[in-house]
Order: sequence, then structure tokens, then C-alpha cells
Amino acid sequence: MKLSHKIRKLADPAVAVSFKRAVARAVRPLPVSRFMSQIDQAELKRIRQTYGVPGSRDFPKYVEAERFLKLNIRRAQDLGLDRMPAQRILDLGSGAGYFLFVTRVLGHSGLGIDLDNYPLFREMFELFGLRRIIHRIEKFSPLPETGARYDWITAFSIGFSGPLQLTPWGVEEWDYFLQDAKRHLHPGGRIFLDLNPTRDGSFYTDELRQFFLDQGAVIDRRSKLLFPPK
Repeated sequence: MKLSHKIRKLADPAVAVSFKRAVARAVRPLPVSRFMSQIDQAELKRIRQTYGVPGSRDFPKYVEAERFLKLNIRRAQDLGLDRMPAQRILDLGSGAGYFLFVTRVLGHSGLGIDLDNYPLFREMFELFGLRRIIHRIEKFSPLPETGARYDWITAFSIGFSGPLQLTPWGVEEWDYFLQDAKRHLHPGGRIFLDLNPTRDGSFYTDELRQFFLDQGAVIDRRSKLLFPPK
């Protein structure tokens, strides 16, 4: 690697943020054993035996509890949730529920929103003792009413432009989504989105990036968007 490239990399604000987060994780480690001890191991073993079959349509990788706990412990730490008083979290595209489970062990409460396409995800939610609402997130369609307001709305590895929606969301779709999502937040609430790339490998157009910035978003490594308190 050329020296000039190294210097540019060190000057990148995202590198400083990543370094700060790594230091925080080292200072306040969260061993995965703390979270594994809260899981019914006999039931987890049954789920592994049922769904941990290569080639299964139920995404067998999600039975690898330690792997996904570690990933979501890191996500919670990066958002500072290991250092906050009790927060209420609405997690969109909640999948198998690992993030909500980690945050529950940390003292927070939460609700998931997702489809009910995979029995594995349903059983993992039951294993973790979590709640979710079955709902498809679509353009120009409001989020379901949950009877509560939240400190955080989170979504990890999401692409709301699903296979039935051939074109990625543009500014109008995202503007509708963000304005609707804010209705579900407490004053001071925040929105965090971790985007999947679109079909061409990009995360958004230049126009959409500028829209996110105009909304006050902090963009980390292109895919991660943190919108400021409402």
C-alpha cells in the first residue's frame, strides 16, 4: 500500500469513528457467554437439529447462535446501547431476533416487524421470548401502529425494495418512510439504518445521498445511516 493511500485512509473520519468504537468495545467487553447463558440450550439444540440443514430455505446459518450474538453485540455497542438507560426499540426486518435479544439482555425492550415467511425466525423469536408484528414494508405505505413510541427505530441489512419492487426507492419513497417513521419516535428518538447494496452494488444515488445528508444523517462507510434525534 502506497504511503499516500495510507495517509488518506488515516484522514478518513470513518476510520477515526471505527477506531473509537474498537477502543470502547475493548474497554467495556461483552462476553458472548453472558448472552448464551440466557438461552434455553435444549430448545436451541432442537432448533439447530431442525433447521441447521445446508440448502434449507430457512437460512440455516441463523442457528449459529454464537456467531450472530457476537455480530449483534457489536451492533449494540456501536450504537452505545450498552451504556444507555433502558431504551424502547422498534426493529424493522427483525429476522431471527438476535439484535432485540441482545438489547433485551442489556436492559432494553423492543418489538420486531417482519414477514412470517420462515418458521425458523418464528421459533427463534419464541426461544428469545420476543414479540413481533407481521407486516410488509412497502413504498408509500405507513408502518403499523404498535400502541407505543420508541427511542430507537433500527433496521439492519435491509433493502426495502424487495423482489416485487424492481426499482430501488428514490427520494420520494425514502422521504415518506422517514416522515412516517418519526411518528413512532419519542422526542429525542433516533433512526438507524444499515442498508444492503442495490443490484448494481451501490447503496444509493448521489441525489439520494444528498437527501439523506439534508435530513441530518451521519453516513458511516456508505451503508450505515444515523438520523439525529427527532
